[in-house]
Amino acid sequence: MSSAGLAQGGVRDTVLTVRPGDTLLGIAARLLPYSTQYTAGDLVEKIKEQNELQSDVIRSGQRLVVLLETLDLLDQPVPRDADFAACGIYVRAPLAGSNRIFDLVDELVAAGGNTVVFDVKDRHGNLGYDSSVPLALAIGAGAEAPITQPAKLIDLLHRRDIHVVARLTCFYDARLARERPDMVPLSRQGQHLWSERGTPQWVDPSLPEVQEYLLALVREVAELGVDEIQLDYIRFPTEGDLSDAVFAFDPDILPKHRVITRFVAEVRRALETTETLLSADIFGVAAWGQEADLLSVGQHLPDLLPYLDIVSPMLYPSHFADGFAGIERPVDYPYYFQLKGCLRLQKLAVDHQVPVRPWIQAFDYRVPDFDPQYVTEQLYGAEDGGAQGWLLWHPSSDYEVGMEAIARFKSGSTEAVPEQERFPIKSAIDLSPVGRVVD
Repeated sequence: MSSAGLAQGGVRDTVLTVRPGDTLLGIAARLLPYSTQYTAGDLVEKIKEQNELQSDVIRSGQRLVVLLETLDLLDQPVPRDADFAACGIYVRAPLAGSNRIFDLVDELVAAGGNTVVFDVKDRHGNLGYDSSVPLALAIGAGAEAPITQPAKLIDLLHRRDIHVVARLTCFYDARLARERPDMVPLSRQGQHLWSERGTPQWVDPSLPEVQEYLLALVREVAELGVDEIQLDYIRFPTEGDLSDAVFAFDPDILPKHRVITRFVAEVRRALETTETLLSADIFGVAAWGQEADLLSVGQHLPDLLPYLDIVSPMLYPSHFADGFAGIERPVDYPYYFQLKGCLRLQKLAVDHQVPVRPWIQAFDYRVPDFDPQYVTEQLYGAEDGGAQGWLLWHPSSDYEVGMEAIARFKSGSTEAVPEQERFPIKSAIDLSPVGRVVD
């Protein structure tokens, strides 16, 4: 970071007269872009303190002194190589839009982490920030955006030396499916719309209008100054009656994976003039390269990887079905599935010089005795599998267990687990420095 980037933008007292209908919160929201405060609530407290107000009650004609202090934004994004070892957590947009994000980030840094992934678009189709993209405005995607100051959020994270990743879900979009049914796959049962469980939540990945909407968001988010854009749900649906789904192309002529790959190639082109990295989340089973998964999901890694800077497999042990690869309960082997998933993916990724950075299960789903060791076992598995960093996922951004796991892993203070307990069968994996060969 340059010293010029940290220069103060200015400090001044502003005297204003309360108008009829004004509230402290409304005044704070109006002045927030000119303040170092992150939320309007914080600025309200500053105004009360400066004017010795005992409550939020103000009256028309009252004069208020407001101290406005601004800082020049840091140079954005902060360029890093794709093989930078990003060690971080996922944060929901409502949390990212509140001051709690900074307490959480301070905990992360203290534990040894350096990366935050936050939602700019979730799978409900809601945007984390207020967008000016026409379709987003038309469907109200950013109407209740919790991150009111996205550029300031990114700036404040950069000041903590945090690598900032914007997560953008793609083709699972419940809002777009509801507001624009013409973008939803059709059902073979007459003129009905296809859905997984009764309510349409997927849009057709092959439709140009759907892709252009996402590309417009990608361009807009890149301009905010994020260091990396991470695509999620860049795939076709995998649940429900898939034989009933009719897309705007013939899968016998144009395979699903070609649709997905072409879209990711367009995202790459949209970022060509920026320093923003591009990553993508993939199904954990995609690392095993089974033909049935390829046909269903549409993620063909040999074609996809050349357009990515980083690939993030979701290797959550709980998400592998019982009996997968002959293993009775995959959820009981957190080290093994991270290790083997990373090793398998490395075989493909290394040819394209794409680092593997897996998602780590930091939630208790199907784990009887979930504790920090369950998380650290995955971290060791990822490390031994050659991963370049990792990301912890908790759907509610609750990282009490996760933070302790990161601290233990970084300090090397976690309790060792006997190797025979890490593997479901006798391992054919060579973990020597020159080995790392998977069966």
